[in-house]
Amino acid sequence: MARDKIPVLIQEILTARGYKNEEEIRSFLFSGISSLSDPFAIPALKQATEMLADAISQEKKIFLYGDGDVDGICAVFLILSFMNGHGIKTPFYLTHRLDENYEIETSFINELKETGYSILITMDCGISSITALEQAEKVGIKCIIIDHHIGFPQQLPRSHIYINPFVDKWDNHIRYLSGAGITFKFIAGMEQLLPGGVMGKKVSDMFEVPCLATLADFVPLTGENRIFVKEGLKKIPFTSINGLQYMLNYYNIVSPISTRDIIMKINPKLNSPGRFGKPDITLELLLENNMSEVEKLVEEIDTIDRERYKTVAKIMKEIDTTSDDNNGFILSENDYKGLSGIIASRLSEKYNRPFLVCYEKNNIIKGSIRTPEGYYFHNTSELKKYMDEIGGHQNAVGFKCSSVYADQLRNAWDATEWHTEEPKTYDCELDIQNLTPRLIKEIFQYLEPFGKGNPVPVFLCRDVCIKNIRVENGPLKRCWIKKKECLFESIITDNIHIPVTEEKTDIYYTPYIKESDGLYRIFLKIYGLKNHRFSAGG
Repeated sequence: MARDKIPVLIQEILTARGYKNEEEIRSFLFSGISSLSDPFAIPALKQATEMLADAISQEKKIFLYGDGDVDGICAVFLILSFMNGHGIKTPFYLTHRLDENYEIETSFINELKETGYSILITMDCGISSITALEQAEKVGIKCIIIDHHIGFPQQLPRSHIYINPFVDKWDNHIRYLSGAGITFKFIAGMEQLLPGGVMGKKVSDMFEVPCLATLADFVPLTGENRIFVKEGLKKIPFTSINGLQYMLNYYNIVSPISTRDIIMKINPKLNSPGRFGKPDITLELLLENNMSEVEKLVEEIDTIDRERYKTVAKIMKEIDTTSDDNNGFILSENDYKGLSGIIASRLSEKYNRPFLVCYEKNNIIKGSIRTPEGYYFHNTSELKKYMDEIGGHQNAVGFKCSSVYADQLRNAWDATEWHTEEPKTYDCELDIQNLTPRLIKEIFQYLEPFGKGNPVPVFLCRDVCIKNIRVENGPLKRCWIKKKECLFESIITDNIHIPVTEEKTDIYYTPYIKESDGLYRIFLKIYGLKNHRFSAGG
């Protein structure tokens, strides 16, 4: 990929996406490992590394507490790898979706105190556990909270250290890091204070780890997240993590590794054990070096993932069969334990609107809220009023409340005002008559990896005709798009009526190429027509 001259189309796309000048465009396209910022530029990170280094030198007892999803597990793995590399054995605890408690319990803090722990490090969680943090301050346990979730900064006890973009103002290139991404920066800082380790191995060279976490948490692929994913995808085929390497072989994932490979084939499987109360299996897989043990762990994860798939499919079928005009609020008598988040995500994606999915058990309601891109809470004070625990991101929230508030919760949901941002229809115009294999290759080579914050480009082409629509299995449709002497096979992925007519229309599309035996075939993916817009896929 040439660095001297950026193609005009690439410049036009990135200018439309808000990159103001050539310097910003070049930074987006060509940033690599050398572009990563000094970890100590993150507020409070230097203070946290000094606290941990001091605790290590004084041989204080340190406990790790992480969320049991891919992001949290990757974060715990990074710190354990650093600690193990320095000969320090550190116990840990991972939350899990089966329990669905979103806060650290004060009883847990008391247990740490009773067993002599003086340092608690949380990863991808902890920022909203105000009561537990107050108890830790009271009993003299110092906490380092590494978390990227939304919290309540004004309520946080001041004796602890918070590495969180909502507590302090962070620069944009690091503001949207995943929990493991922040932990990766933390470890890079620790390695400056305590270099060496086993054979001088640097944990901060393992870019595949924040790559997995970044893609798992769907944070924007801009700034340093983009670097983590670009470099991580290069490293994954040669990873020193035996469990990850075995998974690639087990699921026949070959180089070059794509973001889709990670998002669709790897991360869901790494997440599955936590949904059934067993996140330690995934962490053990990442830590294990004995290949016979690795094989057993992957087979166990695969079995759990198949069960997860069947269970979610059954629940989704039941919801589709019994659904009515529920305004996106589902309170079930069935036990959705560990799965409410993924069900809410599927429904939100399918119907393109916010969903609250919860279940009632032992007089407690637990559940999740998911919203499509572009939907944000405008006024949630009424909704939060009934929740004992709530936390998460702008588009993904977990909560717990008493069942006595079931009706109030539903009413508050119905009354919730949503702030919506109209999704951008297209990046720029590109006439299909100008498409060539070389041009399409350039688009993907320059702009990948794609994901949230950096979607696949969508173009506008005017005055085309749609020919010969045929319906495939499910919602997929195929047709021909014609303009003058130019004709391309196209796919449309939505259940909408598209008339076959000689009348010309405008289309929003992405071009792709398929290569076979050295021959290239261009096809289009259609996302919308003039006066009609429907959901764009990746």
